[in-house]
Amino acid sequence: MNVFIAILKGINVGGHKKILMAELRGLLTEINEIENVKTYIQSGNIIFNASLKDTSLLEQLIQDKILDHYGFEVSTIVLSKEELTHVINKNPYAEVDIKRLHCTFFKTEPILENRQKLETFDASPDVFTTAEDCVYICCETERYSKSNINNSVAEKLLKINCTTRNWKTCIKLLEMAKSL
Repeated sequence: MNVFIAILKGINVGGHKKILMAELRGLLTEINEIENVKTYIQSGNIIFNASLKDTSLLEQLIQDKILDHYGFEVSTIVLSKEELTHVINKNPYAEVDIKRLHCTFFKTEPILENRQKLETFDASPDVFTTAEDCVYICCETERYSKSNINNSVAEKLLKINCTTRNWKTCIKLLEMAKSL
């Protein structure tokens, strides 16, 4: 079985799109291709095994299941354990305090013109590095909520759906994936 990590965008934020993780685990095990579902914190981080390798198909199966059950759409990004390992290993800010680091994951690949718009964006005093499938963000302070580069900015410039996680969550998700 293949190990995957799904990250859901915008659930359980400010009372919107409420999904209980225990209920979500049960719901996702109803998908024939998915098993051994685990979750991490309430923000929609899911680790699971799947018989499929196609992350786009897994994203669609999860999104459809949530829509059918809850009646609202939730953008979902699915990464293989190997993809998340690659993202973590390529962190250009590995020497920085983990509390200052975040990663914005791309749902689809942005076109070159939009990628260039992001790469030339001035996020001072924060810094960021654009990779093939994500943006590594290093906040000047520990306050991502005050950062000039955030999920909304990335989505606006790239014109794609994105989902951001703090670095501690990224590390924990990989740790959980390795134990599955």
